[in-house]
Amino acid sequence: MTLRLAAVLAMSAALLGTAGCAGGAATVGGEDGRIIAQLADIAPRDSKVEEPIEAVECWKPSESMIDDDTFRVLCRLHYTQAGAERYRDMICLGSVTKDPVSEYCYLWAFYSDMPVYEDQPGYRAA
Repeated sequence: MTLRLAAVLAMSAALLGTAGCAGGAATVGGEDGRIIAQLADIAPRDSKVEEPIEAVECWKPSESMIDDDTFRVLCRLHYTQAGAERYRDMICLGSVTKDPVSEYCYLWAFYSDMPVYEDQPGYRAA
């Protein structure tokens, strides 16, 4: 009985430990991961956010293709301002065959008559 209880407690601790990590956006590998990693450097440059960027998450480029070579994704920049969590959304267009994949991103307009960020999942740069 003691061994079984110990196993249940160990399993519970493992599940609780991973649940704490699940709160943020997932990461993605491969070509999407390579592109998002580059966008994590490009998008903040054009954001005009003065505070340090704490995290960047973007739509999956392979699911946001305009044509065979070109993607259009929304990237969300997370930062803290005056003790409050904030974000700024940027649109990034780029080519999967270029390096870097894009030269710049631009500020996403307010959500008037447009799809919201939650329409697609975001993936954090690894």
